[in-house]
Amino acid sequence: MELREIITLIAAGIGVLIMLISSAGVLNLPDVFMRMHGFGKASTLGISGLMLAAGVYYPDYFARMMVLVVLFFITGPIATTALTRAAYKVASPSAKLSLRFNEMESGPRRARKPAKRKKKSR
Repeated sequence: MELREIITLIAAGIGVLIMLISSAGVLNLPDVFMRMHGFGKASTLGISGLMLAAGVYYPDYFARMMVLVVLFFITGPIATTALTRAAYKVASPSAKLSLRFNEMESGPRRARKPAKRKKKSR
């Protein structure tokens, strides 16, 4: 096995592992806002690892794959933010109350402080 194939397997393995962990997060997290976090990581890091592996395996396409990785790092978080804002606009008020800090809400409730934690006794 050549070094190029070993690097390809490692990069593809890391990409697939990140996507697997992210998919478990998408399935297990309680609300759509937390699920979007898992989705964003899978699309950005997992697919970038797979494209890096493809670029290493096919050296003629390496520059194209690196351009695509950079584009995914730029557009992936923007797309996730757009989807999260759309989900926020159609969410019920009870779903919005589960947020600790609500950046998208205007008015006096926006500056709501988190609950105080109990002090540990020594």
